[in-house]
Amino acid sequence: MREAALELAGTCAVAQVNTEENPQLAGRFSIRGIPAIVLLRGGKVIDSTSGVLDKEALVAWCKGSLP
Repeated sequence: MREAALELAGTCAVAQVNTEENPQLAGRFSIRGIPAIVLLRGGKVIDSTSGVLDKEALVAWCKGSLP
């Protein structure tokens, strides 16, 4: 995930959250499965997906979901 964050620097911020330690976030974004990825802009969900993505897939998904 670190490599994806470096590649997306200036475009997106990448953060990892432990939903067991932060269950309120899982509820806020209706996360039902782990891993879940949520793309936000201005605090609003732009897109979301679940499942494991490798670096290339994560970067492509983020870039393809951004307006």
